[in-house]
Formats: sequence, C-alpha cells, structure tokens
Amino acid sequence: MNFRKLLLASAATAAASASFVTPTQASIIDRPHFKVEPIIIVWAADDTNGNAGVVTDFIVGSGSNDLIATNGRTLTTGTLNPTEDAASTATLGNLLSITDGSTEIQPIDTSSASTFSAFDVTDAEFDSNVVRNASFFVASNTGFQIHAAASDQDESEDDLGLDDIHFTLERTNSGTAANDGVDFGSSAQADTSESFATIGSGATQGTLAAMSETAQLIYSTAIRTASASGSITDQSVRFDATYTLFGSAGYDLSQGNGAIEAEVTYTFYVA
Repeated sequence: MNFRKLLLASAATAAASASFVTPTQASIIDRPHFKVEPIIIVWAADDTNGNAGVVTDFIVGSGSNDLIATNGRTLTTGTLNPTEDAASTATLGNLLSITDGSTEIQPIDTSSASTFSAFDVTDAEFDSNVVRNASFFVASNTGFQIHAAASDQDESEDDLGLDDIHFTLERTNSGTAANDGVDFGSSAQADTSESFATIGSGATQGTLAAMSETAQLIYSTAIRTASASGSITDQSVRFDATYTLFGSAGYDLSQGNGAIEAEVTYTFYVA
C-alpha cells in the first residue's frame, strides 16, 4: 500500500469514529412561583363586645372570600369609640334647637325631659339637622367596591321611615383617632379614580329607602389604598357615613313624631 492510500484510509477511519461521538449535555429547570391574591382589610369595632380597632373583615381573592365570619360595628367619626347599638341602648335622643333667626334660643335633648327658660314665640322656629356620624377603615392591595343595604328595624306605625334618613359617604385619606391617638393613612394614597355612586336622588345621597329593596353600589375605586410600606393602620383610609334626619331641611313640627331605627350593612368586593 502506498503512502497516499494509507493517508486516505486513516482519514476515512477518523471520520467514521467522529460520527459516533455525542457531546455531553446537562440541564436543570427551576420554576419559582408566587401569587398574592387581592386583599381587602376592613376594621372598626367588634359588634359582639364593642372592642375598637378590630379587623372584622379580611377578604382574599376575587371571589370576595371573607375569612372572618363575624360582622363589625362602625366607629363614631374621629374616634375609636364604637357607635351606639340602638337595640341595647336605653336612650338614644337627639339634640334639637329652637332659634330666632340665626340665634339659638334653646337646645332640646329629646332623650330626656328638662326644663328651660320661657322664650318669645315671635319668629321662633326649629332649626335643626339631626345628624349621626359613623366611620370604618379600609386597607387594600387592590381596587374595591362598597355596597350598602338598609333595613327598618322599627315596625311601629310612627311618622318616621327610611325615606326620612338622608345618607352621604366620604373618604378621608389620613388623620388621627382623637381619643386613642391612633394615626392612619401615612402610607395610603389619594384616589384619582374613585366614584361615589348616586343613590336615589342626590350625589352619594338620597335616603336609606333607596337601598332598602336591594343592596346598592355606593363606592368604587380601581386603586389600592396602600402606597408604601407600613402597618395596616398606616395603609388604611377612613370612610365617613353621615345620616341626617329629614336632610338639609331639618326638623319642624310638620314632620310629626316617632322613632326610626335603621340598620345599614356595608359589603366589600374586589373590583
């Protein structure tokens, strides 16, 4: 065999050997997965014992699954005092006033009879808005909605009814609960997308009768309350409900007499 044939044979053998060599391969796959569901935290007072600063609704997921079964009670606006429970409070009077033009002649506490001075009847009239204020707090990582339903708890045949109680709702982004010095809202954000629904007639107003048949959407936002790290109170905003008997007209004798006890239930949903 000549030298050229030897070289050709060697080349062919090398090529054949190379066709059977496979490169070494190795792989590893890791798939970390995290998911944080939408969360809405509602806090005010415990309806059972009246303890304040208590989370009574903890809603997780778009299905609005509430992890706390019990209901809460609202707080008196500006404080951490639970609102009065009309069903168990002996006296729930209201302050009326009689005025002469812009001057108050005499305040009247309707929960207790008391004497007061004689007054000139000329131009004397009732000039009073009977108002109840209540609040609750919300912290969220998502947009949310608030629905409200009202029911009349007093079945008597008095002159007063749900259509006599006017309603408004406002949002306060930050502040302090005066009696306990609890600050809220330092890590909450102002809302540029919120919408206060019209109930019956009026802007976020009307009467409780407008929400007596079916729960009504009263508030909606696409923006979470929390804007920065902080405690739940830091990330909370306060919602302030105002109930006014007879609305801006106030009370006068033509509206009659009686008692009205309403129950308003607020329900929260992930937007």
